Amino acid sequence: MNEIERQKKVIDMMITSHSVLKDRYSRASSLFEVSLLVASIILNALIFVDSKFITKFTGANDDQQKLITGIATLIIFTISVVLLQVNWKEKSSSHGIAADQLFELKQECKTIISLPAEQDKLLIINEFNKKYTQITGMLIKIPDRKFNSLKLIHAKKVELSKLIDRYPGSFLWILKLKLFVSSFKSKNNTYGHI
Repeated sequence: MNEIERQKKVIDMMITSHSVLKDRYSRASSLFEVSLLVASIILNALIFVDSKFITKFTGANDDQQKLITGIATLIIFTISVVLLQVNWKEKSSSHGIAADQLFELKQECKTIISLPAEQDKLLIINEFNKKYTQITGMLIKIPDRKFNSLKLIHAKKVELSKLIDRYPGSFLWILKLKLFVSSFKSKNNTYGHI
């Protein structure tokens, strides 16, 4: 395997990693923002709606309403502090940008690989290597503690893609099960022998 093909594989794995992190941070941010909104609505209802009206529909007395108001206030404060500290939305955006830039690099790799072997190709590869170094140096980093789990996700994605190509009419859940079962077999076995 030449260097450009190796870089393409690394880029592909990095695209998966950044995409997974983008989705994780986006889901976490959305969950906390929705929770903040719900807690705010509850707090506003308890503050601005007459307590007799709330008692009539919920059966909660004044003390219970004060307790719920206090809990809603505490939840809003806690969620606000968490959202300020973790910056999930910004992290999601940064990983999305990284995945987009890496996707462009991957397309360039494909173009370079398809070029005939000529003197000009070496020049193009050198220019690509400069761009590759520059872009990967500026991207948000993948946390070390998450690297192996993200690499495993990518490996599973690649193997599942191969199974889909091999058995295009199959149900996805069956192929996932086949992949899971094959993960317990030795590396010498092929999917055809499962």
